[in-house]
Amino acid sequence: MTLSGLFVGIDRHQSPDIRELSGARRDATALWALFADSLPEANLQLLVDEGASVDAIRRDIRALLGEAGPDDAVILTFSGHGSQDHRIVAYDTELASLGTTTLGMDELAELFRSSRAGAILCVLDCCFSGAAPARVLERTPLTRDPGTPLATLAGNGRILLSAAGPNQSALEHPTKRHGLLTLALLDALQSGTDTHDLLGLVSEMQATVRAQALGLGYTQEPAVLGHLATGLVLPVLHRGQNYLAAFPEARPRLIDTMLDLNAQLPEAVVAEWAARYPGGLNPLQLAALNDHQVLEGTSLLVVAPTSSGKTFVGELAAAKAIADGRKAVFLLPYKALANEKFDQFTDLYGGTLGMRVIRCTGDYGDSAAAFTAGRFDLALLTYEMFLGLLLTRPELLFSVGLVVVDEAHFISDPHRGITVELILAYLKSARLRGLEPQIVALSAAIGDVNYFHDWLEIELLHHTDRPVPLVEGVLDRNGVYEFLDPDGNRQTTQLLAPGTVYQRKREPSSQDVIVPLVRQLVNDSPAERVIIFRNQRGSAQGAAGYLADELGLAAADAVIVELPEQDLSAVSHDLRHCLRGGTAFHTSNLSKEERAAVERGFRDAGAGIHVLAATTTVAAGINTPASTVIIAEHEFKGAQTQPYTVAEYKNMAGRAGRMGFAEQGRSILLAHNSTARIRLFQVYVAGEPEALSSSFKDADLNTWVIKLLSQVNGVHRDDVPGLLAATYGGFLRNRRDPTWSARTQAQIADLLTRMTAQRLVEEEDGLIRLSLLGRVCAEAPLSLESALRLVELIRRSGAQARDPNFLMGLIQVVPELDSQWIPLARKGTAEARWTSGLTTALAQALQFGAADLPNYWARCKKSAVLRAWTRGTPLNDIETGFSVNPFNRLASGDITGLADSTRFHLRAAHRIATVVVADEPIGVPSLDDVLLQLEFGLPAEALPLLQLPMPLLRGECLRLSMAGLNNADEVFRAPADQIAKSIGEQRAKALLRFKPSAPAK
Repeated sequence: MTLSGLFVGIDRHQSPDIRELSGARRDATALWALFADSLPEANLQLLVDEGASVDAIRRDIRALLGEAGPDDAVILTFSGHGSQDHRIVAYDTELASLGTTTLGMDELAELFRSSRAGAILCVLDCCFSGAAPARVLERTPLTRDPGTPLATLAGNGRILLSAAGPNQSALEHPTKRHGLLTLALLDALQSGTDTHDLLGLVSEMQATVRAQALGLGYTQEPAVLGHLATGLVLPVLHRGQNYLAAFPEARPRLIDTMLDLNAQLPEAVVAEWAARYPGGLNPLQLAALNDHQVLEGTSLLVVAPTSSGKTFVGELAAAKAIADGRKAVFLLPYKALANEKFDQFTDLYGGTLGMRVIRCTGDYGDSAAAFTAGRFDLALLTYEMFLGLLLTRPELLFSVGLVVVDEAHFISDPHRGITVELILAYLKSARLRGLEPQIVALSAAIGDVNYFHDWLEIELLHHTDRPVPLVEGVLDRNGVYEFLDPDGNRQTTQLLAPGTVYQRKREPSSQDVIVPLVRQLVNDSPAERVIIFRNQRGSAQGAAGYLADELGLAAADAVIVELPEQDLSAVSHDLRHCLRGGTAFHTSNLSKEERAAVERGFRDAGAGIHVLAATTTVAAGINTPASTVIIAEHEFKGAQTQPYTVAEYKNMAGRAGRMGFAEQGRSILLAHNSTARIRLFQVYVAGEPEALSSSFKDADLNTWVIKLLSQVNGVHRDDVPGLLAATYGGFLRNRRDPTWSARTQAQIADLLTRMTAQRLVEEEDGLIRLSLLGRVCAEAPLSLESALRLVELIRRSGAQARDPNFLMGLIQVVPELDSQWIPLARKGTAEARWTSGLTTALAQALQFGAADLPNYWARCKKSAVLRAWTRGTPLNDIETGFSVNPFNRLASGDITGLADSTRFHLRAAHRIATVVVADEPIGVPSLDDVLLQLEFGLPAEALPLLQLPMPLLRGECLRLSMAGLNNADEVFRAPADQIAKSIGEQRAKALLRFKPSAPAK
């Protein structure tokens, strides 16, 4: 088959009466260049702007169609204006003489019919109705033909691909400067690895155009007419000299070694990297640099396994942004991860290279003020903190040149996904306002990317190779290990000798396998480091305990001396027991200081922790490398048992064999028997991770709409559905179901009516905007129903709702906190006693919406726990006083978790209260003080101790306060032995180094 082609694109016109375009010439040039680079033998013509007169277009079409024979194919593309009477507008078209200066569909149809060509594909990226910004010439006659003249071009062997249906607009992409249809066509032509039937990709192209148009607030549905029995098989097209000459920004700059980065980055940065990473740049990082030009500002989605070097791609982009005078932001899912990265980045980029590194996590001592003032080079924030700052201070984005979204697969998370998606939707919409910070999204191994990068309109780097090979398999109780070797071969071996596994208790348990397995691992290699993932805190703690008893390992004394010595919880003593046997556990029951000590001790090969039993938080990016990972269960325990997803399993397994730690990793999933081993192997080891998806659900429509309205100052009522269509969830729904957007419009119209009645939105001059009440509800980390429940409770409570201490208890009613677990005696009325310690008003308010008496008592009990915590009650006393029995205990992690989640919601609840209630009672504590009490568990009088020049732990502050020392002046005036008695001799010496010198006499 011989291929001929004519590519026409017209941005500028001879007549000043015709509106100019910005992407039509680029459309034709890009298509011509791709075909010319990939099919040099083809007969290809390019007509653009002044070269595309009506006579030139007519001449070249006649020549190509006249010369083509039955075995030939002809491709004709036109990008530019169409007229409302279905004519193609040329460079020299005149409005006064349209009949002679345009090309009509009837003339084109006759040329198609008379041609002997075996196949003709005509692509019209224009439209014949609408107004700006559509590709249509507005001031032209409307057709009297009620039919579709475009259909006359199609037929057997003749395919017409039109950008839009009747009465629709053909749009140009505002930033990529291509027509939406041509952009989809360019992507389709370059997709795949060998050949493809272009017609087979049309439905995919239609879905992409439809979703992108809806995201811009328009409806555009490309139409396909005609039939071609043999299809249109083409090789995959590649960019070559012609394309790179036309679009030099696409030309790659080759980097081979770390030193090659000196041409674009400060030499001091590159030198530090070269010293710290002697292995140089790995294939993933080289691909980001060379294939995707991440240093040239290309926005990029990086999908790769654990320990593949994804984070360094973000660091490369950050170093370039900072070198260019722009600011870089890293977004992370957890405070612990943000704190870890802050320590690493402060050491490297702050201490060594002098960059201003800050963090904003909502905790005391973070740098929110510096962030809002722009006094930073590199900032680390949690997702929620960044979104909250963006909504209240949208001008912040003007100074940000790069946003790195770590763990971007969290967009699928049922609870956190909405925050990630709202951030990305905000960044995406900011492009329409001329703000386009580079986005580098980093995702762990997932299945199908599911058009995530298409929605974000960024490039994709999907990397499946691990720099450290992983052996991945399942072990049954017979000691048989079925695994995939690093080359992907399925094998079976007898890992544990027969008889090694035996029942140790009344019932078979994972302990029967874990003990001999870990013993064999650590005996075979003194350098072995093992992580055991458990699905409950107690199971992790228990595993570390029985392994400490059984393995006889040397004590991890270097870690023990780092642990806090005051205000210890029950698990603090258990942790010391484990460390004395060379093991440790990592759960939320440990204090953050204890968790940090365990993490450092496990990373340090000489610290003595050989085995770490942990809950799944460790798998979410915290740097705890291991040589072997054991996954004891394959499901989460809770109100409902939930199997691990394949992606969650892969993330845990991927902690084994991290870069720079071990040459090969091994993961071992435990199975009860051989049948379960085979099944788990198929599901998890051989399984593909789930496709990425949006967390959007139709049931949450009202929450999504109010939060999207908070991102705009005002919007026409009819344009509100477009805000939802522009999200990832809307993009996917529109791809799957072309009718979804229309159906959703009616739901949103009803919702806006209800929101108006609830005084959440206002309408003025045709624009919908959030009221002040609507805005504070939208900015709260609550569903709309929860926010409205809180509004009603605050209205009922009156002025006392402005008291943060009262509000701290009141918000236990919202579902986000009401669902938080607390131990409760379900029989009898013993738990009713917790109501007696509350004010009458609070006790009555906590009854609102309670499912039953136990639910009400649980709310009262949580309020009592928070009161004890913020009054400085010792941690062990709270655990003991609020536990039901030894098997239904309140653990330290439950206490601090309740305090943290309450603190997370309290600021937003207080903002709602200031809008709903005008009067503030006299003598109430400040919100900031109550937030500090919740964070540190200190009474109000001890809060000044937080301002000491050396940070103190809760137990130390409480001991000083009990001694009557509640501020810096009182501490530094006290005798040294009194301070030593409160916080210990070594800590007292360290603190007294900061004692101000006595003034000279």
